[in-house]
Amino acid sequence: MIAWWEDAGIPLDEPVVRPRATVASRAPAAQAGAGQAAGSPARASEGRPAAATAASAKAAGFGDAATDGPSARELVADTPTLETLRAAIESFHGCPLRNTARNTVFARGNPQAKIMIIGEAPGRDEDLAGEPFVGPAGHLLDRIFASIGLGGEQIYITNILNWRPPGNRSPTQEEIASCLPLVERHIALVEPDILVLAGGIAAQSLLGASESITKLRGKWTDYAIRDAAGEPTGKTIPALPTFHPAYLLRRPTEKRFVWQDMLTLAKRLEA
Repeated sequence: MIAWWEDAGIPLDEPVVRPRATVASRAPAAQAGAGQAAGSPARASEGRPAAATAASAKAAGFGDAATDGPSARELVADTPTLETLRAAIESFHGCPLRNTARNTVFARGNPQAKIMIIGEAPGRDEDLAGEPFVGPAGHLLDRIFASIGLGGEQIYITNILNWRPPGNRSPTQEEIASCLPLVERHIALVEPDILVLAGGIAAQSLLGASESITKLRGKWTDYAIRDAAGEPTGKTIPALPTFHPAYLLRRPTEKRFVWQDMLTLAKRLEA
């Protein structure tokens, strides 16, 4: 039982609290199957899924200043650098996931790189190490990008969420909404040439899309950069959704579709 608690991310030096039940689980289609090949660019996305909004997060009790301190949007208002953003994230108490996580997982790689990769949330290995994509899925991710000549110094990696959901469950819409301003600010400060969105949750949350990753992958879409107040700046970044490497570990036959996506990425970089 203790081992199970540890794997679930429940700190044993504090009173054990039953993890909050998932409010809204990710649809199975979000990680399933193969999709179409690369298509024409879509219009810039400035919307949000109905559940992934600051208002819905506050209504659910996330980021309430009376109980959790400043909201994520308030915290990022004064973060002109990645260092100040990291400090703000480490001081953020508006998401209950940090209460069961061992470490805040910020980013790894080169923030000056042209490619910024955004996944879903840390897993067990990432929670222990305090860095994203360092477990089996991370090793596969590194091999995927190395296959088109992109090494560790040529990519920058983070997640939608900075804390591990207990037991590696899917994050709820409220958890995503409470943390979305953090990753939006992260993107704005790095301002890469290209975004690669690994998995359905990353693609849907940042592009305001309702389609599954099966339909989104391989298609270029413009991500609208937002300022610290959450308003579109008028600038966009080409974004390429693809399957999450953790999904490929479960379904290795789908790797051929990610290879197609990587060829699309390589062609874009050459251009």
